[in-house]
Amino acid sequence: MLFDKKKYARAKDDFDYIILNDRGSEIGKEARYYQAESLFKLKQYSDAISSYERFLQYSDDNTKNEFCRFRICECYYNISNKHNRDQSNNDIALETLQMFIDDFSNSKFLDMAEEFILDLRLRKAEKLHETGRLYLKEKEFDSAIIYFNNVIDNYYDTNYADEARISIVFLHLLKKENEDARLYFNNNKEKFIDIEKQLEAQNLLDKFNSKSSWFSNMVRLYK
Repeated sequence: MLFDKKKYARAKDDFDYIILNDRGSEIGKEARYYQAESLFKLKQYSDAISSYERFLQYSDDNTKNEFCRFRICECYYNISNKHNRDQSNNDIALETLQMFIDDFSNSKFLDMAEEFILDLRLRKAEKLHETGRLYLKEKEFDSAIIYFNNVIDNYYDTNYADEARISIVFLHLLKKENEDARLYFNNNKEKFIDIEKQLEAQNLLDKFNSKSSWFSNMVRLYK
């Protein structure tokens, strides 16, 4: 079998032919499954999603159905973007993964699904934090703090929540609101996930106005 020999492009052509001539038959359903798998192996993820979804419309094989649902999650994850690109595919991937977890709470793929979700959440948090930092550079302080608070409120379990807290302290210091910066830190220092990040915020407060910190402050703003 060409598929077993990892000749996925040629195998897909054969499965396409079977589907065209035996649509709806048992062999046609099996061909649809292997067509989807071939597309997945060829990294043609959007086409693979369509093929898996067609298979699921007619399949009563619970084991394969669970696997195909997870494969769809993998496809969406693989076409999702890094933090500095459009995040719409990431949103679809997150929604699809959450639906999989809800429907297959005892799945052997559960750990992988949760790892995908964690990575996607990190990307989303990083994107929001970087957007806030861009507004900070432009001195659009009101917009910047909205993004930083979004990270803290919605991605509180990621390291970017700590980064956002430091950025809010930094924002107040840039605005020469030293007392507000210290008040914010004192009210939130116990919420830091990483003690090193808490110390970084404390150090920023203590040394922001010293001449020796000018360069590090500029690096923080423009890095």
